[in-house]
Amino acid sequence: MTGIRRAVSIGLLAAVWLLISVSGVLAHRVGVRGSQALYVANEGSNTVSVIDVESMKVTATIPVGAGPQHVAISPDRHHAFVTCGRSKEVWILALPRHTVVAVVPEATGPGGQTVFGYGGTYAYVTNSLDSRVTVIEVATGKKVALIPVGELPTKIHISPDGGHAYVPSERSNTVAVLNLSLNVVASELPAGVRPYAVAISTDGKYLVVSGAGSNTITVIDVGTHKVLRRIPVGDDPHHVVFGPGGGFAYVLNRGSNSVSILQMANRQVMATIPVGKEPSEADITPSGSYIYITNMGSNDVSVISTRTSAVVGTIPVGTRPHDIVISGDGRYAFVANTGSDDISVINLLSQEEEGAGRIPVGKQPGGLTLW
Repeated sequence: MTGIRRAVSIGLLAAVWLLISVSGVLAHRVGVRGSQALYVANEGSNTVSVIDVESMKVTATIPVGAGPQHVAISPDRHHAFVTCGRSKEVWILALPRHTVVAVVPEATGPGGQTVFGYGGTYAYVTNSLDSRVTVIEVATGKKVALIPVGELPTKIHISPDGGHAYVPSERSNTVAVLNLSLNVVASELPAGVRPYAVAISTDGKYLVVSGAGSNTITVIDVGTHKVLRRIPVGDDPHHVVFGPGGGFAYVLNRGSNSVSILQMANRQVMATIPVGKEPSEADITPSGSYIYITNMGSNDVSVISTRTSAVVGTIPVGTRPHDIVISGDGRYAFVANTGSDDISVINLLSQEEEGAGRIPVGKQPGGLTLW
């Protein structure tokens, strides 16, 4: 009986350890998504729209700084960080009341993005105008560090273990590797010409960087921070999304209206498939079965099957669709139509826009996030 009790105790401890480990990873990794409310940054009207997912109605419109482009929800779901590029501010909203708890000045610039570190204690915000990353303590809304990086940083990604952040700088043609325990640049890696977006494979092994000016993807080993290979892809590659398991990466080639599919095992282009005009952003379903891609030039969304690596559907949406986000329950995809100032809601079961029509929001809606 004692042996059985010991085995059960060990099993319970292992289960608890696993839950703690998974919780820690989910606390800082990009891609943790909700399904209750959609937050929309309206760059042209200096507001954030809040849409209730159940009713599909706008329930709040929040005035913020000038030129909001990105909204990020803290891991504990208590705060929303809004980067306002024109006013260089980060507005911090308390959720779900939407009260402004802090405005952080001189913290960001056009294209600025926020991510959260391990445990959600600190937020890291890119500042393209001042070529640095602003570190903000989430609980107080105060700046605690400024990390100099290369010129024109906009995107940022956190490593799976929460120890490092990766920041591409378009004018310096490098990716800065930040040591987040010390808030310093640990190294700078070459990343093609005009590196724009970064993504980490779901297995945590590879960092990929799109070189929009060199039409390449740079593959970096996350463990050693060594450049493994630079892979030619289509014209003007921007967004990158990984398929389930991290075995394949999907690169949106904005200039050649295509998607390059990279096989990570041999780091080669396995296939290039045509999509709509000017593919812009993408998101993957929670099941990992489908990738939805917004095409700004053809006003539609391409649907790619990760099983067959083929386009299996094209869905008309509003004018100049840009950002896209899929709800955590896998029921809906939300698309920000920057040209028609509205949100398309795609029913992922029927593969069509919801019958109630598009949801009007502010002017030039861009960044989307779910709570």
